[in-house]
Amino acid sequence: MKETLREIDYKNGCGDPIVLCLGFFDCVHRGHNALIQRARLFARIDGAKCAVFTFSGNPFRALGRSDKEIFTYRERVFRLWQLGADMVIKAEPDDKFFTLSAQDFLDGLFKRFNVAAIIAGSDYTYGAGASGNADTLKEYCKARRTDCYIVDMIEYAEGKKIASREIRDMVSRGEIEKINALLPLPYIVAGKVVKGRHEGAAIGTPTANVDIPDEKLPVASGVYDTNVLIDGVRLRAVTSVGAHPTFGDDHYNVESYILHWNSDIYGKFIVVEFLKRLRDVKKFDTKEELSAQISADIAKVLGR
Repeated sequence: MKETLREIDYKNGCGDPIVLCLGFFDCVHRGHNALIQRARLFARIDGAKCAVFTFSGNPFRALGRSDKEIFTYRERVFRLWQLGADMVIKAEPDDKFFTLSAQDFLDGLFKRFNVAAIIAGSDYTYGAGASGNADTLKEYCKARRTDCYIVDMIEYAEGKKIASREIRDMVSRGEIEKINALLPLPYIVAGKVVKGRHEGAAIGTPTANVDIPDEKLPVASGVYDTNVLIDGVRLRAVTSVGAHPTFGDDHYNVESYILHWNSDIYGKFIVVEFLKRLRDVKKFDTKEELSAQISADIAKVLGR
């Protein structure tokens, strides 16, 4: 696997021939992966790069909505790298971008990029007021003599198609196993490790506290069976999400006790892969009771 993923600003462009996946890719679910893998195939055939369009921030804000992102931009870039994309084309989600007409958006793409082919889902819309759709995209590409492939949405059950809005609800409920059934790879939370209150270290289980951006849709509170990726190494972990009622801390935290790891990782970017929800967060009367529960959680993770 390549070590880096090129990030190109929509306004700047580049001359490399690309097979471009169009969409938002909010959580990079199995339907999105179908687009990416088809683009990778055509890119190899055409001697081009597989590129994916997304936003460099939260587009809902510019649209007047309060929704948070399932995956942050940095998480999307990491996931796209995992799935084999070569390039991310990022657009700033601001008022200027969202007032572009469908025609102007595509004109900008073709002016700035060497587009060999375009791939999009059948539900894809673009341009101010979502005036462009899969049909208008095909017409535009036909006029430009550029291949355009429209991919049907993927069903996860009869009559039920994978959609980010359902995954969003599952994240809020902490239904990790259901989420992971709709993703090509496990649900993730990623960020830099920051200093915490050292309460875990005081009871013999030091944790890595992840700095979570405000725009990240919070996963439901609970204790989870997880993996943590550090510098390309995948390690087992138990991750607590939410408040620390035993210590009187009401803040939302994401902290992982990483098994068989004791090196200093402050400031490092880590990725937490969520595999299964183990239990609710609860208050313990003593630190000894909490320590015993953590030991039981670890035993469940080791027995997976």
